[in-house]
Amino acid sequence: MRLSYSGQRVLVLGGSSSLGLALVDLLLTQGLKVIPTYCSSQGQKRIAARFPDLKAISLDFFDQASVEQFPTLLGTSPDYLIDLAHADYEGLLAAANMSQAEAYFTAHVTRRLAIVKTLVRSMMSTGFGRLVHVSSVAASCPGPGQGFYASAKRAAESFYLSMGVELGSRGITSVSVRLGLVDAGRGKVFLDNKGYRQQLAHKVVTITQATHTLCFLLSDQALGLACTTLTLDAGLTAIKYADILEK
Repeated sequence: MRLSYSGQRVLVLGGSSSLGLALVDLLLTQGLKVIPTYCSSQGQKRIAARFPDLKAISLDFFDQASVEQFPTLLGTSPDYLIDLAHADYEGLLAAANMSQAEAYFTAHVTRRLAIVKTLVRSMMSTGFGRLVHVSSVAASCPGPGQGFYASAKRAAESFYLSMGVELGSRGITSVSVRLGLVDAGRGKVFLDNKGYRQQLAHKVVTITQATHTLCFLLSDQALGLACTTLTLDAGLTAIKYADILEK
């Protein structure tokens, strides 16, 4: 199947991650114009090393000044947004350091919303926009210590859904994808450090599967998938996690 795209410009938040870099690569092969973001000098170097001619923009949700200057740095309005950006923060909710919790939720909910709000307002002027939010199965079934991460993901799912509900008549659609155990980033570290790679071999989402799904969700052929949340986890959450590890 040949995919078609009504837009050209794709903004990838979190484009310096391993999944983000692979996605940027795939989107470029589709003839799309891609703008990835990074939040650290290391991320900037990873993008520059792989895509030396590509414009990348700094965006750090933990830095209010970074969020405020982002629209100016971005300049032109994107047609598509893929939101991969999310910092890890693990800890028991009952033992939460409230100042750290407040900073985390301010960054990943309030400031994320500020960025998305700015983007959709510019999309409204063109009458087209597609928002793809990359969530996690932790949003519905968090493990111990994932309460902060899961809560922030669930909150982001909710406002992306509401954006699609409110702006669908203006040509702006949204969808969230709950990824399961992906063989990249924290997922790869978990598989390697915990020794679960062999036991979970058939429940791991590959980078290729994840990136190709996200690429499809941008396409005109996927626009019917709107105001909803999809799960891409190779069936991981269909059965008890413990049952898998015991086999």
